Amino acid sequence: MGPPDPKEVATNAVRDLAQLAADLNRTKADAAHWLDGPEHASLRHRLENAHAAVEAALIEARRRVRLNEGQEGG
Repeated sequence: MGPPDPKEVATNAVRDLAQLAADLNRTKADAAHWLDGPEHASLRHRLENAHAAVEAALIEARRRVRLNEGQEGG
């Protein structure tokens, strides 16, 4: 068994990031519903920031996978 295929590693990372983004989105929705007091504003803000960061990483990972696929095909 040799080293992992970089293309497979990248595809797995994109899948994992997408799942993480979905989980954070559900957590944000729960927090917005159940933790609506001003004392929880910091938590909601941190969840929003975490979700935005994961979404940005997901977009970048997808972009890089597409670029790499284009280089292999061209």
